[in-house]
Amino acid sequence: MLDSNAPPYKLVSTRVREAVLSERAQPFEPVYSDQQSLFVTFSNGFPLTESQIFDFFNRTYAPGLVERVIVPRPRGGTGQSLHGRVVFKNTAIPVLVMRNFEKVCFTVDGRPFYCKRFVSKKRRSADTASTSIRDGGSHPGGEE
Repeated sequence: MLDSNAPPYKLVSTRVREAVLSERAQPFEPVYSDQQSLFVTFSNGFPLTESQIFDFFNRTYAPGLVERVIVPRPRGGTGQSLHGRVVFKNTAIPVLVMRNFEKVCFTVDGRPFYCKRFVSKKRRSADTASTSIRDGGSHPGGEE
């Protein structure tokens, strides 16, 4: 039989340890998956699967570098996907893959695919808005 006067839980400890950071620790900077990603495109009629892309990077560079590969299905469910995204486990990997090029081409099973740095729609629109020229026009974005 349960004791109705007993507390609903047992207190184990009231001590709390404080975490102390090293004075030499680097400041925390969050990493967004955009910084770890490459945008991939396929030629029409030569689509690649997520596993083909995943295996390519594991074979070509090193196993375990790829976090995930996303190849969205076309709208309507018919046709072939012409693009995808590769998310790596580290921000240095896209830099290694791209070297100093804006676009690079690889071949998997005789099918070409192109890589470029991934820029999210959010970041792209923010960059465009911040660099727009105010020209005094009456169109949206121009000063009245």
